[in-house]
Amino acid sequence: MILVQRYFFNQLLWPLLVAVAAFAGLALLTQSLSNIDLISGYSETTFTFLKVTVLALPQLTALLVPLALFVAVLSTLNRLTGDSETVIASAAGMSRFGLIAPILRLAVYVMIANLVINLFVQPIAYREMRRSLHALRSDVAASLVTPGAFTQLGSGVTMYARERDRDGRMHDILIHDTRDNSQATFTAREGFVVRNDASSIMVLIDANRQEIDEAGELFYGTFDRTEFDLGDFVGPVDAMFFKESDRFLHELIWPDAGTIARTGGPERAWAEAHYRLSAPLYNLAFALIAAAVFLGGDHSRMGYSRRVMFGVAAGMTMRLVGFGVQSASADDGAMNIAQYLVPLAGIFGSILVIYWPARRRPKRRANAKMAEVAA
Repeated sequence: MILVQRYFFNQLLWPLLVAVAAFAGLALLTQSLSNIDLISGYSETTFTFLKVTVLALPQLTALLVPLALFVAVLSTLNRLTGDSETVIASAAGMSRFGLIAPILRLAVYVMIANLVINLFVQPIAYREMRRSLHALRSDVAASLVTPGAFTQLGSGVTMYARERDRDGRMHDILIHDTRDNSQATFTAREGFVVRNDASSIMVLIDANRQEIDEAGELFYGTFDRTEFDLGDFVGPVDAMFFKESDRFLHELIWPDAGTIARTGGPERAWAEAHYRLSAPLYNLAFALIAAAVFLGGDHSRMGYSRRVMFGVAAGMTMRLVGFGVQSASADDGAMNIAQYLVPLAGIFGSILVIYWPARRRPKRRANAKMAEVAA
């Protein structure tokens, strides 16, 4: 790149970083609101809440980066055009391609980064997030017990634990059970939950049991180790499986039998695979649409607000059509080719607008005026 192109590139880079940071912050806020139940519902720590929230960012960021690039190119070209810097560069002999070369270079860099996120970063992050969520939802102690508070497990059963360690072990436990027309109270120094496919059991260590039977007699017993059945309150362990968003590209192109059986066919996996490969093209499409707004026509002293509105409408329409095609591809594998055609149409359409011969329009207007004079 020549000096002026490096200058244009640097002018584009900083607005892009600011836009990406703004969109990432918005995505982080949105994701944190959807994950707030990790603290309220599972009595989980802030660390787990932040971990799950951050692990969801790669996919959201990859989705929003083309929009950030679009905003960055629009804002930068608006400022450069308003300061007549692009006009001066054109008057100095720089071609249209010379003007859009820094935009193309930045768009290609972002496109490569987007592809890396889609193919590698997102599956790794989503797999870890899926494991964390499964471990959290399988943690009966986290879902049932709030440390330092009495918890009503069900009709007639109340549980209390003074504290709960990170490994799920609880200390100073009290369980009061009034089911079956009797009253039984368990206290224990510590306890933990054992869960399998069939049942869930609270194992109490250094425990005692006080019970008044139907005859009104008191029973008191001490145990080094005893059990309390939680089967009425906790279901069996759910099997963990990876969704399409959690899988690597080769797993989507060649899905296993379990994935095909769960989704009723390979179409959803193929749709996700082609989306991962085609989505980075939207970076180039959005960048060229923004470039076409300011470089695809004559310089206007009256501003570019109308062109900007057309450019925003074209970009949003293209992206909404892309979402619709992606959804249709999950049902019909033949629609996957359209996932590439939508951004490619935006790219080629923008190039046509940028390179449309501007000199012909004044010539046609001049010919029309001459015809009017002759008439």
